[in-house]
Amino acid sequence: MTGDRNLKDLVHHWLGRAAESLESARSELEAGRLAFVVNRLYYALFYLVTAALAVKEEKHGKHSAVRSSFHREYIRTGKVDKSFGKLYDELFHARHQGDYMPMVAFDETVIRQQLQNVEKFISEFSGEIKQMLGEKLGTGSHLFDKNRQP
Repeated sequence: MTGDRNLKDLVHHWLGRAAESLESARSELEAGRLAFVVNRLYYALFYLVTAALAVKEEKHGKHSAVRSSFHREYIRTGKVDKSFGKLYDELFHARHQGDYMPMVAFDETVIRQQLQNVEKFISEFSGEIKQMLGEKLGTGSHLFDKNRQP
C-alpha cells in the first residue's frame, strides 16, 4: 500500500508541476517574454510525460531519455496522436535554442498556437494518466478525490 501511495503522490506531483508550468507560460506570454514561454511550455509537457512514465515505473535522468520513452511507449504505439509527439519535439528543440543560444527570436503567433496545443494535450492526456494509474492501483475514478480517505 505504501508503494501505491508513493506512486499516486509522485504522479500527482508531476501533474501539478505540469499545470504550474502551463500557468507560468501564460504569464510569460502576457509579459512578452517569448523565450521563457517556450521554456515553460516545454517543461509543462516534460512534467506531463514524466507523470505518464512514472505510472509505468520508468525513471530517467536525461531529457532525451524521457523524450525517447515517450515516443516508444505512446507515439509509436498509437496511444497518443503523432501531432503531440511532433509538438513535444518542436518544444524540446526550441527550449534548447532559447536556453542556450544567444539572440534567438521566436514568432509570437507560433508560440500562441503551441500554447493552445499544449493546453489541449495536457487536458486530454492528464485524464488518461489518471485512468492508467487508477487501473494500475485497482482504484476507481476517486483516485484524485482529495476528500476521499486513503
